[in-house]
Amino acid sequence: MANATELPNPSTPLAFLPPALASQIEVWRYVIAGTLGAYVWDIGLNLGNDYALLFKHRIRFPTIVYFLSRAFTLAFILTCFIFAVAPVENCNALALGRSICIVLTQTSTAMLFFLRVTAVWYPSKIAYVIFSILWLAVLGAGITDPIVIRGAHIGPTEQCIDTVIPESLEVTAIMPLINDTAIFLAISYRILAHIIVADSFMARLRAFFGGTGLSTLSRALLQSGQHFYLIAVAAHVIFLVVLKLPQLTPVYHGMLSTPGLALVNAMACLVFRRIKFGLISSDGTSKLPTIIIPSDLHATANPRSLPLYFRRTDPTTSDLVGNTTFPLEVRVQKEAHGFEDGADAE
Repeated sequence: MANATELPNPSTPLAFLPPALASQIEVWRYVIAGTLGAYVWDIGLNLGNDYALLFKHRIRFPTIVYFLSRAFTLAFILTCFIFAVAPVENCNALALGRSICIVLTQTSTAMLFFLRVTAVWYPSKIAYVIFSILWLAVLGAGITDPIVIRGAHIGPTEQCIDTVIPESLEVTAIMPLINDTAIFLAISYRILAHIIVADSFMARLRAFFGGTGLSTLSRALLQSGQHFYLIAVAAHVIFLVVLKLPQLTPVYHGMLSTPGLALVNAMACLVFRRIKFGLISSDGTSKLPTIIIPSDLHATANPRSLPLYFRRTDPTTSDLVGNTTFPLEVRVQKEAHGFEDGADAE
């Protein structure tokens, strides 16, 4: 640490740090400021949607979780920004508050994922238990961080810097990745099982890799909002990779945590809003086309030569009679359970 009498501007906090560390802290500040601006912009763009959720839709537990996750994420970004740029009297207290906000952000966002996957797998009790355990694991992985993280003033100034980073930070990053990846794969499998109906798992795989099933599944994943969950999983992976790179300093290791959590929360909230406004089916499978594989598929040398029967679900129409002169048989189903109903029933 430099002597205050030798500094050209002793009132600048970064002047009391080594040049390399000061440069890293400055980059970190820019990242925090950019994240705050982007998240506030996202909130501003969705003020009309949030107003509709509050006053034009029934407020149930998933809606409460949605607004809590937004509030906790904004509080987390704000505490990070204040910790980085504002004069603070008690750095340890602010570091503790920031750590608590991290736990609340992760658990509330994971709850949105949990409500989604249990609605898609409703009424499976096994899925409910498995993903409940994963949600508790996310909570348990992050709850130890507030006890360990410490902060201190930079030299004689009142601006703060982290002094103790917990070794469990990797676990805190890995558990949300495991949880979100498991939910992404579980929903994707449910969609695959719905759109490709076959007598066996191998027959379903043959139809999938045959070409027609692949294009149908890609379209179904887009319609069900899975690409948003894939972005969330990718954000976790990138953060974990950066965290494990040995050539990076501790400042750079944790730099992506704030934008990563903000992005994951934004994607989870985006899917929730689309479900509430009917842009995505609440159960993840209605309104999706279905490929029905004949039961004698395994006995045919060329499975692609067999006819594929498509069933398209549309809750706004009634049952249609199959047309024997047309190779596609269109049927209609109505789904009785939904996102909130499935979550409440559990």
